[in-house]
Amino acid sequence: MTEPAPRRPARLSRWLAVALLALLALPGCTGTPPHGDELYASARQANLLFKEAVATLLVHVSDGSWQVQEYGDIPVDCHRGYAFSLHRTTYEGWTTDADGPTTADRLGDWLTARGWTTRPPARHADGEVVVEASDPALDVATLTIEIRGGAGRADAIGVGATSTCFDGDPAELTAILYPGWPDHPVAHEPLPVGELAGATPIFGFTEDGEPR
Repeated sequence: MTEPAPRRPARLSRWLAVALLALLALPGCTGTPPHGDELYASARQANLLFKEAVATLLVHVSDGSWQVQEYGDIPVDCHRGYAFSLHRTTYEGWTTDADGPTTADRLGDWLTARGWTTRPPARHADGEVVVEASDPALDVATLTIEIRGGAGRADAIGVGATSTCFDGDPAELTAILYPGWPDHPVAHEPLPVGELAGATPIFGFTEDGEPR
């Protein structure tokens, strides 16, 4: 079930505005990685801004729910701290009004017009077309759009993205997000298996297993 398309851009704009204000309110960089509450606060805002950048593309592709393959809250190691990685796919039966190559060209042009660095679409022998892009200004190190066609129509799109690196210890952050990790993580509500592109994401759980 989808929400009316005209309301979506305003929702995303409000989300971005709140995230930016919270980010500006954080303590200034001291040259040392954040820890504890400061690490959680800075990581939450980094995660919000990263996901908002990707969500803008998701809404452009499909103003509805997306299947969650990789939620994007677990920090992964990078060369100087941690990063986030997410992956979303359209639901089975979803179609667009053009074939795979045309859809790829349109999405590449749309990203380029908004300041992203894009590569020419790569067309594979199995019919899949892949668009790769990045925008470090939005903290998106890599963005990959996979378009799979069927009977001349693009009938599935997968969007994967990895953020730039942020200062902080990924193991410490994971233990904050999932109390008791790695030995005895608390039981918690499951992460969504489907999510509207503009939904405010969950970022960690309390000691009682409630989403934060």
